[in-house]
Amino acid sequence: MTLEHRREQRLAKTRLFCPTCSHESPLGGDWIGDDRTPRHRLLCPACGNCVVDQPRV
Repeated sequence: MTLEHRREQRLAKTRLFCPTCSHESPLGGDWIGDDRTPRHRLLCPACGNCVVDQPRV
């Protein structure tokens, strides 16, 4: 495994990507929390697509 490959893996683990518009940001970045549901949801700030939808812990 090359150093570049390890760096890419680490980057992918710390960032979210919107499958609709390809917006990317760190987990604590500019994602919008959706409080209208009892689930943990994060919405893309660029297109409004839901990128995280999980039960609250």
